[in-house]
Amino acid sequence: MNKNLFLTLSAFLFLFPLSGKATGTYRPETSVAGFIQLPGSGRQVYDFNPGWRFFKSDISGAETVNFDDRSWEVVSTPHTVELMPAEASGCRNYQGPVWYRKHFVVPAETKGQRVSIHFEAAMGKQILYLNGKRIQEHIGGYLPFTLDLTTYGVQAGDSCLLAVFVDNSDDKSYPPGKRQYTLDFTYHGGIYRDVWMIAKSPISITDAIESQTVAGGGVFVHFDQISEKSAQVCVNTEVQNENTRSESVIVETTLTDADGKIIRRISGKLSLQSGEKKIIRQQMEVKNPKLWSPDTPYLYRVQSRLKKGNQSIDGGITRVGIRLAEFRGKDGFWLNGKPFGQLVGANRHQDFAYVGNALPNSQQWRDAKRLRDAGCTIIRTAHYPQDPSFMDACDELGLFVIVATPGWQYWNKDLQFGELVHRNTREMIRRDRNHPSVLMWEPILNETRYPLDFALKALDITKEEYPYPGRPVAAADVHSAGVKEHYDVVYGWPGDDEKEDRPEQCIFTREFGENVDDWYAHNNDNRASRSWGEHPLLVQALSLAKSYDEMYRTTGLFIGGAQWHPFDHQRGYHPDPYWG
Repeated sequence: MNKNLFLTLSAFLFLFPLSGKATGTYRPETSVAGFIQLPGSGRQVYDFNPGWRFFKSDISGAETVNFDDRSWEVVSTPHTVELMPAEASGCRNYQGPVWYRKHFVVPAETKGQRVSIHFEAAMGKQILYLNGKRIQEHIGGYLPFTLDLTTYGVQAGDSCLLAVFVDNSDDKSYPPGKRQYTLDFTYHGGIYRDVWMIAKSPISITDAIESQTVAGGGVFVHFDQISEKSAQVCVNTEVQNENTRSESVIVETTLTDADGKIIRRISGKLSLQSGEKKIIRQQMEVKNPKLWSPDTPYLYRVQSRLKKGNQSIDGGITRVGIRLAEFRGKDGFWLNGKPFGQLVGANRHQDFAYVGNALPNSQQWRDAKRLRDAGCTIIRTAHYPQDPSFMDACDELGLFVIVATPGWQYWNKDLQFGELVHRNTREMIRRDRNHPSVLMWEPILNETRYPLDFALKALDITKEEYPYPGRPVAAADVHSAGVKEHYDVVYGWPGDDEKEDRPEQCIFTREFGENVDDWYAHNNDNRASRSWGEHPLLVQALSLAKSYDEMYRTTGLFIGGAQWHPFDHQRGYHPDPYWG
């Protein structure tokens, strides 16, 4: 058995053992391109992970149809380009080009539908070849991209070759941009997240990212007038007609409780010219809503269907949580009309021993479960958007999330670099805006000196992409350009709330617990390897306990912080892992 596949299956079976009997084993739902599958909707989703052939290096002609790839390793995605030792920091991971090839037949039952391949992420730079032809490029390692097969003439029943060139080499032209040997994490290579084939009607709900519509695309659920007595659920659905003729469809939106019981159903008609896309806005009132919180993470389900007559031609399910989050300055953070107290949690990098970034969805869920069981109520993603299944888990388990745009201690003065950061920010908001777990956006580059106009545009983007009440707020370091004067929440420290020049906004510590005296050594009491024995681990635990205690020292303006870092992770610049 392929080693990567074995590790993936082992991680899955550890948490979710298979059984021929009805044991009641819990299996988390997996969303695909923002939707959980809705039976009978007309949209078909296929697991495109198995059956890739893989070659670690560059090789001439790998994109051609007649290239002989029979000697290549057979792998499944999520895939890492090499299995690494448990302690493999210091740029020991492979950086450079790799190839993936997959021969496949488009299912016959997709006849009459538009078919695309959806990649949740691949590390670095990607070039896609379809049947030997160079089709498209994508840069960046943390956000999804889609190949529309139908646009290039592929039809149901066709035999195809998809070749993907992936390169995780250092590249200063796009975020994060920093060379790995000076980086505090690693660019583990490969197609390291899930890949899906999606078939849907020519008249369909658009993809939130591919649509490139500001505050639009796909299904966008937001809320208004939230109280314990009632709440307004607002659903914006963007539909596109890719037929050659005008079409009319019914957009049916159904709100159900967690068990599937229908609460409200509403329908509206859309007429679209060929090639046209429109947004329909629908609103429903919920009486006595069950409000989402870390202690009661209740999820409603929005079922979206496009219908022609009685036939459903496209649709999906969006899980949502109704909640009202307020940052009231000196009065602190309030949730659902009541003071919440401190938001205390941790940062999280996405890599894992041996497999790099290629964690299965079960391991993503287990990481979130461990963090919540440890008492965390908030997670800051370090320093990039993370796997969709991790976001799904945070919704379900009651973890708030700060979603960060990719970047760390690096600025490129080339204007194109800043624009690519802004593009990443728009795409991460479009991907994650429906998650009740998302509390803040971090739309700037972490620990980076950036210009004022960049910071102000980054803030404007968060408001443009989520222009409704109760939006997730924007957060950044209080001393960075434009932040103290304009941002919604500022990053600072316990005691900043008692200074004469204290900010008016709520203050949150993005990283606490680090007592570093030498960045190139482990001379601090919050890091300890398990191999060092019991005493260093006790010192580490007591150090972190003291740091956690400081998070509760507040006048109200200071609202908590996220520990750096609960899990071991590999680093580029240092020969040892971070021992969390």
